[in-house]
Amino acid sequence: MIVLAFGAAALIGTLARWQLGARLRSPQGTFVANIAGTFAFGLLHASGTDEMIIVGVGGLGAFTTFSALAGELVEMWPKSRVRALAYGSSTLVVGVAAALLAISLA
Repeated sequence: MIVLAFGAAALIGTLARWQLGARLRSPQGTFVANIAGTFAFGLLHASGTDEMIIVGVGGLGAFTTFSALAGELVEMWPKSRVRALAYGSSTLVVGVAAALLAISLA
């Protein structure tokens, strides 16, 4: 049953990410997905339950996307190294801050 729930959560996370990407332009969609997903995972972190594994790893893992971030950074690099470094760094810093904030609120 957990495997089915994990798959369903991953499907929902993927579809939500796709919708977000359709509504926001790149790289904003990726940034919002990664920060929102990291914050939500931080909230789930304290539970340590099967639900955390299902929703956190399955759903939020599919919602957030490192591959899109990497692709956007590779695309930005030849055009503006400063922008690429700022985007990559801000994603990391804001993501960690969002997770820590969520954990402190949980």
